[in-house]
Amino acid sequence: MRYRICFVLLLVTATLYSNRADAQFWKNWFHKRETKKYPAHKPATKAKPKPSVKKPAAWEYPASVKKTRYRIDFFAPLYLDELIKNNKSVYKGRLPEKAVTGLDFYEGVKLAADTLDAMGYNIDIYTHDVTQEKETPEWLIAHKALDSSDLFIGCVHNNKIPALATFARKRNINFISAYSPSDAGVADNPFFVMIQPSLDVHCSWIMDHIDKKYKGKDPLILYRTVGSLDSEAFAALNADSSVPRISFNYYPTKEKLAKNLDSTGTNLVVMPLLSVSEAEKILLQLNTWFPNYQFVVYGMPSWRSMPSIKKPEAFPNIAVYITAPFYFDMSTGPGQALANMYKQDIGGTPGEMVFRGYETTYWFSYLLSKYGTVFNTKFKDDAAAPFTRFDIRQQKNDDGKIMYLENEHIYLYRYQSSSYMVEQ
Repeated sequence: MRYRICFVLLLVTATLYSNRADAQFWKNWFHKRETKKYPAHKPATKAKPKPSVKKPAAWEYPASVKKTRYRIDFFAPLYLDELIKNNKSVYKGRLPEKAVTGLDFYEGVKLAADTLDAMGYNIDIYTHDVTQEKETPEWLIAHKALDSSDLFIGCVHNNKIPALATFARKRNINFISAYSPSDAGVADNPFFVMIQPSLDVHCSWIMDHIDKKYKGKDPLILYRTVGSLDSEAFAALNADSSVPRISFNYYPTKEKLAKNLDSTGTNLVVMPLLSVSEAEKILLQLNTWFPNYQFVVYGMPSWRSMPSIKKPEAFPNIAVYITAPFYFDMSTGPGQALANMYKQDIGGTPGEMVFRGYETTYWFSYLLSKYGTVFNTKFKDDAAAPFTRFDIRQQKNDDGKIMYLENEHIYLYRYQSSSYMVEQ
């Protein structure tokens, strides 16, 4: 058996990687489903019995199609028309930032293909640069270029998701959205799988984690609603109104803030701020005003790009916890193997998107080959995923109807005095 990649375009081989967590990346990530509220701890009261409601019939996936050879279509913004002129690379130095994510993810896809080829998998991968007119999802669908596909993998932004999701649903094949944390308005689609957890998942995970770890203790919420990013993050937290909170739309006085803090114990704080610069200002203010107080602060995924958390002298009295969907440890066997392959193929050290491209392609190729085109009930079989213990669950509306599937696995990074450890 052999594994081959069929290219529909010329690809750049020299890429740069980026391990960036840009707040703008998280801008359009709202779910349409109702989220859970987290009330303050109160004595339990006896709930009134609720009338029984008939549950909707469980969704049944169609029979899976098994083949001797499968086709995967991979979509990403590669900007090849801008990067290559007359079959020559235009950029000799640093590539444009907008192209790095897709190219790095593609490099991971290619390395996974090499690995699977050596293992005897029978899969063809077609790569589509969605920035080219005749490689957009709409053009490919209209010209029936995707009719024989068995799986879509997309490292694409929100505007490319609906067309791919709709077509995948029609063809009873899965669309793995590997980059965007947004559902992009997709609904009633059991074949749409989000690998990047949404803001709702991050915030729910934080509040559940606090409830389990700090039993009987409510956090203090420091929030802003001035900018759209921070306003959305605060709304996604969805905490009950009785949970204490202080607005930083206009900075409160030191005296007002002190009334909500404990000078002798640890102060538990949640800051649903996607704006890294604003979050950093508040952390520095806490350290300046209360240098002898101890804080445990839970923040957003975008904070991993915060400069000060990498400086040993910055707010030493504050332990900062940041949720993240992925953690790739290059000291492990799979991590070292991928790093060596990348060094031989490209040179340098692989960034996060290379790992994500590799893992997504490797694991879903495994599921496709083992279970056929419909593997949606087999996500517990994640032993072949090299790095992440995915927790893919059905997301349902108020009527119990499946909207799509989403990965809910979260890692927790703990930063203090410039060092970090991963607790989850």
